[in-house]
Amino acid sequence: MSKYKNIIKELARQYKELKNNPQKAERVGMPGSAFFLENGNILTSPRDDGDSRYQYGNNGFNFWAYSSGYMHSNDGLFTQFLKTAEGQEPKIAFYAGIPKDDGDFEPISLLSVPVMAGALNRTAEKYTVFTGSCVYYITEVGDLRFAVRVYPDEHNYLHFTITVQNLGVKSRQLFISTYFNPFLVHNFSENVENRWFREARYIEEAKYGNLGAFVIKTNEDLSRTTSVSNYGVVLRNMELDKNTTLLRQEATTSRYQYVGGSTGSLHYPASLYKGSFGSAKKVCAFTEVGIIGDMLHLEIAGSEMVRYDAELSYAVNCTDNAELDRLLSRKIASFETDRKAVELEETKKKSGEQLYCKVKGSYSDKVKDEVFNPFIEHLKNQVEFCSLLKGYVHAWAGSLIGIRDIFQSLEGLIFWKPKAARTKIIEALNFIFIDGRCPRQYSLPRSEGSAPAMDLRPFIDQGVWVISTIYSYLKVTGDFEFLKEACGYYEIVDEKIGLVRKSKEKDSILDHMLRIMEYLLSNRDNENTGCIRALYGDWNDALDGLGVSSKPGVEYGTGVSVMATLQVYQNLGEMLEILDRSEYRLYSTYSFKYREALSQLKENLIKFAVIYGENNERRILHGWGDGRSYLVGSFDDPDHCSRHGLTSNAFWVLSGMYDTDVSIKETILNAFQALDSKYGYKTFQPHFLCDTKGVGRIPKLHAGTAENGASYIHATAFAAMSLYRIGYPKKAWEQIVKILPFTHERLSHSPFIMPNSYVYNEDLQIDGESMNDWATGSSNVLLKTLVRYVFGLEPVFRGVWIQTAAWIPFEEFEFSAYVKGCRISIAYKNFGRPVRRFRINGTTCKGTKNDIMGIERLWISEEELKCGEIIIEIED
Repeated sequence: MSKYKNIIKELARQYKELKNNPQKAERVGMPGSAFFLENGNILTSPRDDGDSRYQYGNNGFNFWAYSSGYMHSNDGLFTQFLKTAEGQEPKIAFYAGIPKDDGDFEPISLLSVPVMAGALNRTAEKYTVFTGSCVYYITEVGDLRFAVRVYPDEHNYLHFTITVQNLGVKSRQLFISTYFNPFLVHNFSENVENRWFREARYIEEAKYGNLGAFVIKTNEDLSRTTSVSNYGVVLRNMELDKNTTLLRQEATTSRYQYVGGSTGSLHYPASLYKGSFGSAKKVCAFTEVGIIGDMLHLEIAGSEMVRYDAELSYAVNCTDNAELDRLLSRKIASFETDRKAVELEETKKKSGEQLYCKVKGSYSDKVKDEVFNPFIEHLKNQVEFCSLLKGYVHAWAGSLIGIRDIFQSLEGLIFWKPKAARTKIIEALNFIFIDGRCPRQYSLPRSEGSAPAMDLRPFIDQGVWVISTIYSYLKVTGDFEFLKEACGYYEIVDEKIGLVRKSKEKDSILDHMLRIMEYLLSNRDNENTGCIRALYGDWNDALDGLGVSSKPGVEYGTGVSVMATLQVYQNLGEMLEILDRSEYRLYSTYSFKYREALSQLKENLIKFAVIYGENNERRILHGWGDGRSYLVGSFDDPDHCSRHGLTSNAFWVLSGMYDTDVSIKETILNAFQALDSKYGYKTFQPHFLCDTKGVGRIPKLHAGTAENGASYIHATAFAAMSLYRIGYPKKAWEQIVKILPFTHERLSHSPFIMPNSYVYNEDLQIDGESMNDWATGSSNVLLKTLVRYVFGLEPVFRGVWIQTAAWIPFEEFEFSAYVKGCRISIAYKNFGRPVRRFRINGTTCKGTKNDIMGIERLWISEEELKCGEIIIEIED
């Protein structure tokens, strides 16, 4: 118990140091009352303008812990604890009860939720610490320190540890109480039937530990003939210092009993004010929701501590009691709980070591070394989370696994977890359709043979991300055997209702890529412009009107997405690089077709995507409607506004089109300047007016929100990457500084995790708020920009380019990653030299000038990578 006591003591020390040392707090502080601790952990305090959160769990399991104390979890569609709306009572709560002179008690919530009245609740100091594997909630009231630690283990069972330390010299009497209301159903909301098929039971037998056990059972029907049960078991254990006593314990399974009836609430739990459940209800079913509640009355000697551990394990889709017996046979021990926590922490740290970076001497007051360095580690966690999720992240039935979303993230994960990325790519490729069309989203089937839920809206850009990510995987790993892996397909049975079935057809990953490419090319607007049709839409989801047909009875017209056309142009080049390898000569007919298509797309983009205005001013369009009846991102859009769009300008560079004619540079820079704002580049400027015809649902969004003129961080990062690509590193870094979550005065979400947008609308009094955090592609684009263009690691098929930016915002940095099995380390220092110097393993080398990027690059061949480790020193 002493080791755990020391952990809490150290967290309390660091909290007090930040509280009493404003200079240090300023150095490591972020908006939203958050701070990076010495080991990269995060300390947050409650705030009124938002809530920070962290994600824990393995293999797609999501346990969300909020700084407020809200917690919820799900494994795909199976929900252990329901998400609670803001202000509602939580599904997990912890309390202490302090005796009053009249014999009653004053309860204290050991989390910031539920909010409770009372002097002790008002004066209590509360703070939260997020580590890589656990969350700690600490409450200090006078000479009492309460701590709650929560984490999921390798099985995704949930462990809760509650400790009470008496920091005074006199003994204290009090109680602690836990409340769990698990759901254990494949759904994200309760209905009237849930309580009918649910039972909560307390088992007092000593064989289940010194405090007994709780069992929650729920029943579900897989079909008319198959019914299964889900079990949740809570085992508990208590440890006391030598002079401390457990006076008595109570347990209940009745929510009514815990809160004080059907109209009661955890904000005022009547039983806790009395210090007793009365005649405790040991089993609860059918007529009310059964819960897990206990109350442990203690006398804690001076300078001593009490420790209480609870573990929620669970089993799903059980047809007999064997799994329940297995869960009940488990033993709970504090040393084992602590050992797992330490192992998980070490595993988390080691998992990211293949991609390492550390900066020193930042030139920006907004980007401090003490914040930027730990932020990068959490950014990697975010990218990994977005890459390996199992869907239902937003806890609603439509939150599936996005093809576009995970492939973008996987392209970042490749740099430090290529095996995990490889596995997820194979999983996703099994869900595309025989004609090469990719669903917008898919889900993992609940049982063998069942049809998965899919979002079948044909957003044209889904497949382009697949090809680019596989291309990147091959460049980083050199694993061309991957292209031989066999994958299956799905068939669409009924598109209107989203019904699909698994196909018997299988072929290689390369064949899947060829089919995807075929589908993309089959959607060229051959009637008019030869560019790629928008169909339902592209990356800018809300601009979903471009593909609408003007012909009655025709669902999709000839409207075009310039961004998607540029991405297909890029894909053609990527496919040609793959097929030009000697082992793929049998695919020469595809190579011929792709070269022809590449030439045609280039010609059509120049002819139709670039328009001219007064004084020969050029503009790159975002797209156009059916039959080119209207333009978007033009001098005269459907609402008669002259408008700039961000993504088409960024991808003109990123796709390689820019390299064919660099004279368009000023056009792109002018667009970026027009789109600039306090939070980064806007998606469009000006926003679309509410009555704009033809462009889809984007005008229904408020000005300055989401795609309608907000700073959509994902897109700003695309633009920053393109600025590096055309030789403007300072301009690029200015935008990166703007999109980093910790560089703002306030934030509505987690300041240590990338949000998806920054909203600005003075009329709505919104200034910097975001729609969401964690599940957003902004994390992976930022990471890829840092890796490829700031630190400068650019793998290619024949080797790797070291293309560290011509201007670096730090005096020095250390960076390392693996390419084709070789560890490449880059050490950069700025000595103010007029010419950049390179050394490889101590030997001075010359760089190669790249005029487009405006830098000296260093080439390392595939043969040189075979040595296993290369150390590169760069001096400016």
